[in-house]
Amino acid sequence: NSVKGPAHIFVIVSSCFSPPLPCHPITNPGILADFKTDMSATRKANQEGGIKGFLTRAGKSFYAGGMFAKEKAWTVAQYGGRFCFVVATTSIVVLMPLIFEIMREGQMIEADKLQVKELRQQGYSDGQLQEMGFPKVALGMAPAVLKSN
Repeated sequence: NSVKGPAHIFVIVSSCFSPPLPCHPITNPGILADFKTDMSATRKANQEGGIKGFLTRAGKSFYAGGMFAKEKAWTVAQYGGRFCFVVATTSIVVLMPLIFEIMREGQMIEADKLQVKELRQQGYSDGQLQEMGFPKVALGMAPAVLKSN
């Protein structure tokens, strides 16, 4: 009882290189029937009716939905992390020097106010202090922008 055709060639070629596989359909034709029986049993389990079938399908559906949500949440977290990193580094590079400059400007105005106070005690007028180059803010005058007509 010999097999002719491509299946015969496969068995000969595969036996030259390794022993025939017991789970291959050509060497063990019964394995294909077992596979078909397993598939029909699985299909029947998925199509069970009643509350048991509903709960089985619902559980699988919730699990699949949870895995989908987990994947999407991870993707959103990665994009959010990248966005936050870009915003944080940009603000450090752009805003920190601006904040330092504003703080230094405030310190300079305070130092000028102290100096103006000492010069006023010595008898200098506001006109003389303006000629010396002190800003109006240090002299206690409102800047021109804040004056109302």
